[in-house]
Amino acid sequence: MVAMFSEKLQNISRTYLGIGVLDLKKYLLLLGLASTVFLLVSCGQVFNKGQLNNVGLLLDGTIHDETWGKGAYLGALEIKEEHNISVLTRENVSTIRETEEHVKDMKRQGVNLVFGHGSEFGKYFDQLNEAYPDMHFVYFNGNTFDQNITSIHFDGYEMGYFAGVLSAKVTQTNEIGIISAFENQPEVQGFFEGVKDTDPRVNLHLRSVFDWYDQQRALLLFKDLLADNIDIVYPAGDGFNIPIILEAEKHDIYSIGYVSEQNEVAPESVITSTIQDLEKIYVNIANQFDQGELPSGVIHYGFDNEYIYLGEYGDTVSDEVKEEVDAAINRYLESGSLKN
Repeated sequence: MVAMFSEKLQNISRTYLGIGVLDLKKYLLLLGLASTVFLLVSCGQVFNKGQLNNVGLLLDGTIHDETWGKGAYLGALEIKEEHNISVLTRENVSTIRETEEHVKDMKRQGVNLVFGHGSEFGKYFDQLNEAYPDMHFVYFNGNTFDQNITSIHFDGYEMGYFAGVLSAKVTQTNEIGIISAFENQPEVQGFFEGVKDTDPRVNLHLRSVFDWYDQQRALLLFKDLLADNIDIVYPAGDGFNIPIILEAEKHDIYSIGYVSEQNEVAPESVITSTIQDLEKIYVNIANQFDQGELPSGVIHYGFDNEYIYLGEYGDTVSDEVKEEVDAAINRYLESGSLKN
């Protein structure tokens, strides 16, 4: 079994319109495992040390970004509160050397569950995990795993899709802008498809920052989109979505929140948010580990109205549109199909 884990899961993907999607079909057929909450792929082994001691949190950014980093930090605090343990947080971790130094320090302080909040931590954990067999490492959106490494995947396509459905029903100019961190984000592809499936006449204008946090470039791209007469913008990036939402409000343009509930940022202009409930996910992972039930492998969280979902509708969204979008979401949850 150990030999099986040492063979890393690499390049097992197919491409749909430029977006990598992990091909789970053969594993589901073998395991007969399906869940509306998450899909799990592993070699059938659970890292059963359990009994959560303390928790470590490594971030490639900051806890003050109001989205990705903040959600992780709030999740860690929730774990601390629920399990009455210590949480050690380290921000702006960007190298294997920094990661190893922090992990070594965390080990000394009794940490046995380490979260690396980003895909880069997969390769870092892969290089040092064997030296820490009594610690379990969890990171996000990668395919590398080992006996004590788990990767958490967020399947963002559907949350983007339903935000696109809503946007197509709300737009008056039939011009919608997207400012993404990167072009191949699943939620961006889903947003595009949701708009087009709802109203093919709507034009979408995509601009990419090629960075999760570059606010200056994102604001320049937004200024560029104003010339396209957009009346809705979807800023899909951790570090720049709040500045874009605030700038959109100044120009009477609707916006979509990203990762966390952002209706309160601009109640009159945010029409919904595409939410990955990091607090709940962090607590769920910690509980699994504490019970000796956290698997090694790749865990997928999909759109389920619990962990990944659409946020509150803005005050300007009509009751009719709310009912139509809710009906589309319910059909998907019941049938698994996005199409009518």
